[in-house]
Amino acid sequence: MIRLNAPACGLAFVVCLVGVAQAEVPTEWTFELQCRSSLDEATVPFNLPFPSLLSSQYVSIGDDGDVAIRVVLGGQEGVFYGQGGIGGMIFTAPAPVDPIWSTTLDLRNGMIAIELGSFGDGAQLYDTSGVLLENFSGGGSEGVSSVSSVTLASDGAVCYRGDFGSEDKLVTDHFVGGIRTQTTIATTFSGNYTFIFSPEMNDARQIVTSTIPASGPSRRVVRFDAMGVPTTVAETGSMWNAVVNSTAIAQNGDVAFSARRTSGSIWEVNHWDGSATTMIASGDNADIQNNSFANFPPVISSNGWVAFRASDVSNDSTAIWVGDGDSLVKLVGWDQVIDTDLGPLAMGIDFGGLDGKQVTSGVIDINDAGQVAFSAFLRNGTIGVFVATPVMGCVADINGDGALDFFDISTFLTAFGSSDPVADFTGDGEFDFFDISAFLSAFTKGCP
Repeated sequence: MIRLNAPACGLAFVVCLVGVAQAEVPTEWTFELQCRSSLDEATVPFNLPFPSLLSSQYVSIGDDGDVAIRVVLGGQEGVFYGQGGIGGMIFTAPAPVDPIWSTTLDLRNGMIAIELGSFGDGAQLYDTSGVLLENFSGGGSEGVSSVSSVTLASDGAVCYRGDFGSEDKLVTDHFVGGIRTQTTIATTFSGNYTFIFSPEMNDARQIVTSTIPASGPSRRVVRFDAMGVPTTVAETGSMWNAVVNSTAIAQNGDVAFSARRTSGSIWEVNHWDGSATTMIASGDNADIQNNSFANFPPVISSNGWVAFRASDVSNDSTAIWVGDGDSLVKLVGWDQVIDTDLGPLAMGIDFGGLDGKQVTSGVIDINDAGQVAFSAFLRNGTIGVFVATPVMGCVADINGDGALDFFDISTFLTAFGSSDPVADFTGDGEFDFFDISAFLSAFTKGCP
């Protein structure tokens, strides 16, 4: 990230930079195992009890690289929380015929919001030590009778799609000093929408969701502000003829969504920055199966990185990619060897039949540090939860203080004026305009 502590304008050949620059997606990543399930007595699980099942569970990653995921145990279910390869079950409950909690949860600022699994229940908010903080049960000022698709903000507010009898509502819900406040953002009863899909919310309480409008296009992706004012992100029509049910929102309000082009029926993953839409990847890519975009939602960070899972043509299996519109990197795929507590293991299991080859299990997540959390099938029959961390370089941080600012510009100019090799950005032994251009290019790209 570029942080300008002093004006960068007025220098002879240095442009004035405004805003935050984006660093391109790196090709080098580190992978760290957080937990690993096992249903085989001969294979001991990692950071989980035996037996444990992670199949189809949604992993959530926090700003610090911590992760949470629901786990099905023998006669119980609960939530794992960990960071840096250390963690364990933080709360459990006996498993009835219906699950106590849903497969989805949201981790944010040391809190975990999770939807209760039985129809007609609400949601719960825990801290990462497993203490129950709040119960978002039925009732409240809006008279909610059931809750689904819970998402969380850093202040403990949740957003969900609620069933209110004859209508569905998109609601924010928050306890402050023991007082519960519910705010309706959108409703199917007003005539604007006939259906509202799963919402996602950021700390500014901007909410993105896919909707079925009461009139006009067959599908519309909408971002609401905290007061419920809608902005159209995308809709079916001349550009797209289908949109995936689930979408994602970054802390800066950017949105990621998948849609199918009207012309050619090509699926694509897109990044919307509030005004313009950038395609991240599409079924035109020879490595990606076109219709596999439609199965799972992409996720997005504030620097414009979008991570998504789709099917890899070369192996006919699921895989994960990360892109920014300029570069696209395959993060994990079939037969890729990854370090685990049991040593290196290949990723992917061939289930045969309709399921076929599978690498990823459940929905993935990304934070603003660019870390990607995912669960993957391992060749020994277990499932592991991993955090992938990008290995970033920052050549423009000449003074090495971790910040890209005016002092780096000043250091470069001093080095350039004295023909210091540190200013030879082209590496040709000359000190000329090409070094200046290379430095400015690196400075503009920014640092993680």
